[in-house]
Amino acid sequence: MRRSHPHSGRLARALRITPRNVFLLVMLGLLVHFLLPQLGQVRAALHALRHADPVAVTGALLAATATYLLSALALRLAVPTPVPLGRTVTVQVAAAFVNRLAPGALGGAALSLRYLHRQGLTVPAAATAVAVTRVAGVLGVALLLPVLLSFTRGPRRHLADAAAGRGLAVLLTVLAVLLAVGVALAVPRWRARLRAARRQVADALRALVRGGRVVPLLTVSVALTLAYAAALWLALLAVGLPAAPALLAPVVLVGVVGEGVATAAPTPGGLGATEAALVSGLLLYGVPTGTAVAGVLVYRLATFWLPVLPGYVALRLLVRRGAV
Repeated sequence: MRRSHPHSGRLARALRITPRNVFLLVMLGLLVHFLLPQLGQVRAALHALRHADPVAVTGALLAATATYLLSALALRLAVPTPVPLGRTVTVQVAAAFVNRLAPGALGGAALSLRYLHRQGLTVPAAATAVAVTRVAGVLGVALLLPVLLSFTRGPRRHLADAAAGRGLAVLLTVLAVLLAVGVALAVPRWRARLRAARRQVADALRALVRGGRVVPLLTVSVALTLAYAAALWLALLAVGLPAAPALLAPVVLVGVVGEGVATAAPTPGGLGATEAALVSGLLLYGVPTGTAVAGVLVYRLATFWLPVLPGYVALRLLVRRGAV
């Protein structure tokens, strides 16, 4: 009788095609399809890094990293039941990869919903938590804008752009939900499920208010927006922008606009539209062209390009562990 090689079974398991492996392979293929034509931007960013201040670059990277922790905290505050912080942070890192494949951060929202459902929440409760974090983000921007307005001189149309960018994403989400509700109401057997879902949504919102989590959630949402703005400010300092206090509020405002454009743009991760909005906004406030372009490239390297590989690794880990 022919004896099998001791490693053949292990090799067969490694090469076995499973739905999870196919899913990860398709996601990776889509990422290459969408981002490969834009790799020239990465090369330009790396070129800008050669003459950048390493301390400021490190600060920009740390600020960008802090956004994942803050996003995880916001999601935990929006959930009526406790979820593990470490795994929730991993989900946000994975969302950085998934969001590169769909506009409006829809991929990350779907991933968070799937994760919360696997944590034991009903689909309506999970969807409510994800929607609450989106609304809290818009309200956080609304709280910041009057403060920025009092310190910002020059063009004010960025305020409308920021509000419109964030508001459009929320409006589209609301319209999609209303459309789904309308379809469900048209089918008699779905009406009972819809009534049950409505009760679950109401319970989740009441738990959010009664638990005293509204103010902490808004605070974390403001901190999240400021973390992105800090990453932009430090990236600009790294490429030679003077550390003038008068430029701080305009840079923060431009960062808020850029985040809104990234959410509302029809391209994955706001690619292209975000860079244009950031550079044009900085130019309007007197930042030199070379500094604006180089700073935005470093900022996007820290917040868009570098998280891609860790995001893919995080997604693989979550899928293999059945967390999403």
